[in-house]
Amino acid sequence: MKKIIVAVAALALMAGSAYAAEWNFYGSARVSTFWSDTDADGVELDEFDDYLEDVQFTEELQSNARIGANVKVSDELTGRFEYGASGGVANVRLLYGEWDFGAGKLLVGKDYVPMYLTGSNQVVGNDAALSGWGEVDGSRRAQIKMTFGDFQVAFVENNTDYYGAAFGDTTDAFVDVVIPMIQLQYALTFDNFVITMAGGYQTFDVDDGIADDDVTSWGLGLDVAATFGAFSFTAQVNGGTNVGNIYNIEVSDLVVGSGYAAVVGNEVIDNDAMGGRIAVAYTINEMLGVEVGYGYQQTEFDVSDSQEDEVQSYYIQLPITLAPGVHIVPEVGVVDYMDNAAGNDENEVTYFGAKWQINF
Repeated sequence: MKKIIVAVAALALMAGSAYAAEWNFYGSARVSTFWSDTDADGVELDEFDDYLEDVQFTEELQSNARIGANVKVSDELTGRFEYGASGGVANVRLLYGEWDFGAGKLLVGKDYVPMYLTGSNQVVGNDAALSGWGEVDGSRRAQIKMTFGDFQVAFVENNTDYYGAAFGDTTDAFVDVVIPMIQLQYALTFDNFVITMAGGYQTFDVDDGIADDDVTSWGLGLDVAATFGAFSFTAQVNGGTNVGNIYNIEVSDLVVGSGYAAVVGNEVIDNDAMGGRIAVAYTINEMLGVEVGYGYQQTEFDVSDSQEDEVQSYYIQLPITLAPGVHIVPEVGVVDYMDNAAGNDENEVTYFGAKWQINF
């Protein structure tokens, strides 16, 4: 009987806490419809060449379609969760709690990292926003983050991938990790513009019986965003070494274009990176706007016979707002993988279509 009373009391306490908290649910349904035309430069596939160069249509639920809630327990204690639809299966995009202790804030869970400097609104590729093609996108990772006004410092879960000797795939085998990834961000806010600086650092050892050396990754990003009436502008430069461990890189349609270091024999070959992007938008009226953007990214292995592996992407879009929360974004653009590390031409994809979105 005592156990039953204790259980009922515990349930009552839990229910009381749940009712005391404020739950504000939200959602965003997103579907993309795009045609793409791939020019397979430098690829000899004989009878498949015509197929690759045909226009292909794709309609899909975007992986960043979402449903979630902002939770307020008190003025000091808040939280958030958000589920996405990656691969058509629910996945955790965000899940964190945050405590405001007066002098700053402590966040524990999965959230956007300090090395997340977005500004482009490119919609192709599940709202790619030039991620991997010139924009710093560290995405969402488990972390312990401290915020003091405009300054953030976070201890982030590690990414220990590297290329093996074959350069055809990544691995995280034979890795020793001693410290977490460290990321910082500082923002300077003025009347019409914001300057944001961010950096990340990570190191781990690879000991596979042949190589016994460390892989050190670091990255820096500088972003400027400005608004002047109906015009808005954003620009960014970034760079570092082995930055694929810190933020997304996609300079090739092959695995080797992901910005990681390579471990060959007893040697670690670093992979240097540099990139940037620019986007300009104009709001014509409450219903219609226009945005153009361009991004460029390159990587190069630190060996004498390596060449730059490059990618560029550019687009123009006309965002349409039919009603509050109801959006259609037609877009035309190009993703050009240019030359790879061997100096060979890679695919160029021209696309056109739209994103359809209803927020609720």
